[in-house]
Amino acid sequence: MFSTEEAGIAACATAGRTGHPHRLRRLAGAGFIAALAAAVTTLAAALVRAAGVDFAVTGGETIPLGGFRG
Repeated sequence: MFSTEEAGIAACATAGRTGHPHRLRRLAGAGFIAALAAAVTTLAAALVRAAGVDFAVTGGETIPLGGFRG
């Protein structure tokens, strides 16, 4: 059996866990915003490429659309 002191310690140990879901939600929100920004950047590059602009580096190699991730 637990004494009242042990029960109090257990209650205090679990009381501070309320912040974890909030942190995870903030992290997921930031990840979603980053993914959305990367998608918009890639879409913009695809539209510019469709308009006839070539993206190339100094050696003449073309940058693929996957290289335009925000």
